Amino acid sequence: MTRSTLGIWVCWFGLSLGRWAAAVAVAASGPVPALEPIKTVEIGRNRELVVNGKPFLPIMSWAQPSRMYPKLAGLGFNTFCGTADPNAAQAVGRYAVASFRPHWIGHPYLLAWIHGDEPDMPGPRDPNNPQARRAPRTSPDRLLAVYQKIKEADQARPVFVTFTGGFARETSETDDAARTQLYSEFIQGADVVGFDIYPIYGSGYAGHLNWVGSAVGQLRELGGPRPLYAWIETSKGSKWMTYEKQPDVLPRHTRNEVWQAIINGATAIGYFTHAWVPKPETTFAPTPEMQDELKRLNAQLARLAPAILAGPASVKIEMKLVGEGTELACRFKATESDGATWIFAENNDLGPGAEKAKQFDPIKPRAGRATFTVAGLKAGTRIEVVDENRAVTVEEGTFSDDFAPLIEHIYKVKMR
Repeated sequence: MTRSTLGIWVCWFGLSLGRWAAAVAVAASGPVPALEPIKTVEIGRNRELVVNGKPFLPIMSWAQPSRMYPKLAGLGFNTFCGTADPNAAQAVGRYAVASFRPHWIGHPYLLAWIHGDEPDMPGPRDPNNPQARRAPRTSPDRLLAVYQKIKEADQARPVFVTFTGGFARETSETDDAARTQLYSEFIQGADVVGFDIYPIYGSGYAGHLNWVGSAVGQLRELGGPRPLYAWIETSKGSKWMTYEKQPDVLPRHTRNEVWQAIINGATAIGYFTHAWVPKPETTFAPTPEMQDELKRLNAQLARLAPAILAGPASVKIEMKLVGEGTELACRFKATESDGATWIFAENNDLGPGAEKAKQFDPIKPRAGRATFTVAGLKAGTRIEVVDENRAVTVEEGTFSDDFAPLIEHIYKVKMR
C-alpha cells in the first residue's frame, strides 16, 4: 500500500467514524417535533422561504401517497410535494406543496401551490418538419395565465414550478440565446423555481454528476430573487434504460448532489424516489443504506438551515483542492450566522477522464487536501468541523483539511 493510499484510507476511516457518531446523535435525538401551523409565507433577502418570520428549508418528497407520510416524516422530510394533501400532512406535522384547490386556501399546513409538472417538456415533433425545434407542451404565456389566476385567488402562498433539465446548457436542445429567452419567460409564471436532472438514474452517466450543481447556478442566474430547488436521485429503477445495465445510485452520490445544489444556491431540496422497474412499480425505492443516509442528511440540513439560508459572508475566502499532484474541482459557499462565518465546502472531482466517460462507465473520484484562505483569520484559531467531532487550526491566515472523494465538510469559523 502506497503512502498516498494509506492516507486516503486513514482519512476515510476518520470521516466514517465522525459520521457514525453524528448518526448515533441523530438517532438518539428522537422524532422531529411537528412543524407549527403556517401564518405567513414570505421570500427573504437570500432567496429563502420564510415561514412565520423564520427561514425554512423545505426537504421535499415527490408524489407520495399519504400513507407514506409517517415514514417520510421519520426520515426527516418536512414537506410533501406533488399530489400532496395538506390535511394528511397536518396529521404528521409537516407541510404540503399542493396543486391548486380553492378549498385549501388558508390551510395552516399548506406551504405553497405548484404548477403541473415539467411544463417545458418538449411536445411531439412536427411530422412535416422533423428537424424543427419542438415547442414546449405548455407555453410560457399559458403558464403565466395559470399563475396569475392562482395569485388572484391566493396572494398569501407562493407558486412553485419544476422544469426539466432542458434549461441547462449541458442538456438543452437549442442554442444559448433561445434557451435563455424561453426560460426567462417561463420563470415569470412562478415564485419558486426548480428542476430535475438525474445523472445516474436518468441516463446512466456518472460522469455527469456535477451537472446538478451547474444547473442550480444557471437557474439562479435566470431566476433572480426566486428561491431555488433541485430534485435529487435516490435509487435505480429508471424506465429509460435496461434495468440490468443501470448503475446503482449510492448514498455518496445523493449526498454529493444535495451539497452541490446547496453550495450553488438552492434554498430547498427534493428527493425523487420512484422506480418503475423491476416490477412492481413503487413510489419509494431507496435501499436501507440510502434511507439511513437520508435520515442523517435531512436532520443535518434541518438543523443547519439558519446558517445555510443566511446572508453571504463579508470576509474574502478562497479554496484550493489538490490531489495526486493536480488541482481538483471543488466549490464552497460561505455565510454569516450565529456570530460566526460558516463555510460549506465540497470535493467535486470525478476522476481523470470523467468528462469523456460513456454511458454506464464508472468514475474514479479522487481525494485531495484543501487549503482555505480567510482574510483576517489569526494564526492559532481553532475551527470547528461541524458534526465531525474535530477541529482544525489556522496557520498564518489559512487552514487545511483532507477531503475524501465526493465528500463535503462544514466549518464554523469564529473570527474573534
